Amino acid sequence: MSSVVANSGVDQAPNLDSNHSSSDSVENLRRFRSCEIESYSGSKHAANGTNDDDDDDGDTGSNKQAADKEFPSEYSSGSSRSSDPSDHTTDNDSSANTSGLESVPDGSTLLKRSGASSKDNNWESKVSKSTVTTTTISESIESAEATITKEKVVTTATNAATTGKTTTKVKLKRRPRFADLKFQPNTTILEGEASKTSIFAGFYTLFWLGTFVMFVKTILVNYRNTGYILQTHIFSILWRDLPKIAFTDLFLFLLTFTHVAVQKQVANHTLSWNGSASLLISIYEAAFLAFALWWPIRCDYPWIGRVFLCLHSLVLLMKQHSYSFFCGHLSVVRDNLMLFESALRGLRKEAPPDGTLSDSQLEQESKLLDEIEFCHVELKSNVGYQTNYPDNVTFYNFFDYMMLPTVVYEVEYPRTDKIRWSYLFEKIAAIFGVFFLMILIAEQYFYPIVMRALSLRELTFIDKVYEYPFLLLDLILPFMLMYLLTWYLIWDAILNAIAELTFFADRRFYGPWWNCVQWDQFAREWNVPVHLFLLRHVYHSSISALHVSKHAATFMTFFISSIIHELVMFVIFKKLRGYLLFLQMCQLPLVQLSKAKFLRDNPVLGNIMFWFGIYTGPSMMCVLYLTF
Repeated sequence: MSSVVANSGVDQAPNLDSNHSSSDSVENLRRFRSCEIESYSGSKHAANGTNDDDDDDGDTGSNKQAADKEFPSEYSSGSSRSSDPSDHTTDNDSSANTSGLESVPDGSTLLKRSGASSKDNNWESKVSKSTVTTTTISESIESAEATITKEKVVTTATNAATTGKTTTKVKLKRRPRFADLKFQPNTTILEGEASKTSIFAGFYTLFWLGTFVMFVKTILVNYRNTGYILQTHIFSILWRDLPKIAFTDLFLFLLTFTHVAVQKQVANHTLSWNGSASLLISIYEAAFLAFALWWPIRCDYPWIGRVFLCLHSLVLLMKQHSYSFFCGHLSVVRDNLMLFESALRGLRKEAPPDGTLSDSQLEQESKLLDEIEFCHVELKSNVGYQTNYPDNVTFYNFFDYMMLPTVVYEVEYPRTDKIRWSYLFEKIAAIFGVFFLMILIAEQYFYPIVMRALSLRELTFIDKVYEYPFLLLDLILPFMLMYLLTWYLIWDAILNAIAELTFFADRRFYGPWWNCVQWDQFAREWNVPVHLFLLRHVYHSSISALHVSKHAATFMTFFISSIIHELVMFVIFKKLRGYLLFLQMCQLPLVQLSKAKFLRDNPVLGNIMFWFGIYTGPSMMCVLYLTF
């Protein structure tokens, strides 16, 4: 749920001292160059962290990241595109990286030392009104200090002609908090040239040919036995309450624009993101999810309509959450930037007439310039275009984002130049064809088994246990086929069609999950958009915000995902049993088992175990919910 053009660093220091005379400006420039810090180059990090080769952990092409061990956890918020949380080197003990570094004076100290003019004091008052206080600036600097990695120490001659003094300076390197994902133009695997020229490409053709033969056979048998091509049980469920379901979905979509209104107030300093705004958004999201789950059940919509509204509302919820917390973070960075710039102006005005700064002042200036540069990097678009915060906080930008096939927000995304109408027609035809085929399979193979399973509810527990294996064997093959068709319909046909209509260039919606040998590998390659959301907003955020270990963050990620899946089952069956929750959490010990040496050395055996789980797990879960 992206152009690997990384955040580019600021090439030169901003001209924040325009009131100085020309001689002072020359002196400031000379002084700045002698104290110059190694600038952060996002493109360098992207180059170091981008790999076009496919790794075993599923980090293919579009979303390779710089190794986390080069960056601390607090600001990277996790920086690898790998979906195995245990593979990340993010650590909650990032404060250890600051050993040996002096603390930076807080914002109030810097402003007092600077002797800022009344104009600066008025500006500081305005910032205080917008809840960006001196405490905020102090905490911001301390947080930034906590993410600094000491690269090396160099001795630079400073003002040697006038003072003969030297100053020891630490070169700093860190990465923006939301630089963990990079979008770049890409194609889905089945659309790639490698898939078309693969020596196994014929098996892809064979699968669809066999599916077509089964489709024709089923139609002919139905017509011979009943005089009808297709039964109407599933169709009647699909058409029931369709206008009401469509209106409910539209209402839920319109509610999402509440986030734009809140973010506009944050951008205008009417609300503070670290204060009331984030709390307001959290309460709204909880209410949104509760309504989306309760209303379809209250209105007694058919189960297909309920599950559609549930899944779509979860997509809308993830999109809203990513949008608000991304923009909220940028608002904090923007406010910190204004404070740092004010402190720098005051520091330079404190300089004596000859423009010479003391060693402590040079150190303060160096750190302020580093903070200013880093803030500029964070506010830039990852794609490298011209839209920066808060120019992106518009209703059009939000609407455009809501139409894109991703649930992770960025200010901008890589786009294609035109719509390929023949390709779009191919995907639309695939959508309707596969959808009709799924209805046929459901009518012919699912519906009779479901009716048998429901009839067992009146039997004793022992009788249910006796009949359970037979129901499971009858359901495995049609459920497996439905499983594959559902995957292809959503993650290849629908998402590619939407991407083509919206000019969205990053088409990596899934990885080669069919080759998985570990369950964590399957979790990150089956549904890449949702995996990226969980990676950024659950796994990495739990490490950076809650300061938990990587193993605890992994458990939290799996647990939240399992709860969401169980909620979907509750919406379908109107009962809470916890079967899916239990089965999905069982993946954690299976992940550890798959890392055993005898399985690592036998990938074929690992792949067999994976496919055995895919064959039996969904069918076993479905029969459990229907029967018990």
